[in-house]
Amino acid sequence: MSAGQIARRFLVSRPAVSRHLRVLRRAGLVHENRVAQSRVYTLNPAPLARVDRWLESYRTYWSTLRHDLKSFDESDGTGI
Repeated sequence: MSAGQIARRFLVSRPAVSRHLRVLRRAGLVHENRVAQSRVYTLNPAPLARVDRWLESYRTYWSTLRHDLKSFDESDGTGI
């Protein structure tokens, strides 16, 4: 989508959307292609996949902890 198309979907100014797109572009999360007079932005999901893989171990940890806490809460409070 163009910056204008993206901006129409949000309740922030068009310059604010452009600033966000610049940050996302620098982070490698979007690609910018120039088509005639406009710039078209596309999502680059690869960096997000790396973050998702990194977070997976934390998801497992927090899921286990949440299960343990729920088990403790359902017991008589002794954790047994």
